[in-house]
Amino acid sequence: MNKTITTLLAAAGILAAAPASAVIVGGIDFGALGADPSRRHLETTTLAQTLVNGNGQNATVYGFIATVNGDVSYCADNTANCGLYFVSTATGSQNFAAAGPGTEGYIEFTGTTTSVYYSNQPQLNLLSQDSHTNIATIQALNGGDPWVTLHGHNNLGGSASAEAVLNAVPILTGQVLSGSTFGLFDVSGPGDPTVINFLNANGVSDAAGGATDISLTGSFNNNVLNPVDVANGLTAGCADGTGTGNWCFQGSADLRGNTVINQVPEPGMLALVGVGLLGFGAAYRRHRA
Repeated sequence: MNKTITTLLAAAGILAAAPASAVIVGGIDFGALGADPSRRHLETTTLAQTLVNGNGQNATVYGFIATVNGDVSYCADNTANCGLYFVSTATGSQNFAAAGPGTEGYIEFTGTTTSVYYSNQPQLNLLSQDSHTNIATIQALNGGDPWVTLHGHNNLGGSASAEAVLNAVPILTGQVLSGSTFGLFDVSGPGDPTVINFLNANGVSDAAGGATDISLTGSFNNNVLNPVDVANGLTAGCADGTGTGNWCFQGSADLRGNTVINQVPEPGMLALVGVGLLGFGAAYRRHRA
């Protein structure tokens, strides 16, 4: 992660029909804003995420990238005939504290890997099949070769442990568990070399004065989105927080590259920042009035 961007690298698949102002990388149009390193902005939708309710556990989350620099038609030909999808795993949960009514909980992870996949087909309907099938479908896109891979970067700051790369702050309000997440990522392979070079800018500062590539903020709640997961029994234990590994959450994510962070927020002050994120591993105990 010791390089800086000197030129914008265009993907081999750039189309002549694309606007002259467009910045095309890996088949994706970052628009005129893509020429500004502070505008490398991916907004994601998390379709489903597994529940974590203790230490030493892992969480899985997947979904699709809804916009690139605010544009829903981010394909190189300015249509919606392509798509970016992701599968992410957070490992090594620690410092878990359950959320209570009006009381924040906490959890952090010591490792994360997020693989982003490109598809040159119209957007997939991921609500027509269960989460296990969706993950297999996403991981098979483009012959199984990722568009880019993100790995967790430590030193989040605040009260997070130095080794933590991602944390989540859940709060229980009535029957709704919601919360926020924050993480840092290094851009690496496997992936398209042009995408890696474009996003690998070392423009985000961690709490120890080091450099990384992507900052992530997000939000989540326990409103199960996929009806097929419910029908197939993959959401058992979501209502009372006992369904470890089941698909209990949905949310959204905001990933920004090359945006310097002067001060990483304290976990208790994360709130619902920006567009929101991957609600990794928040869990709770059901409290009855």
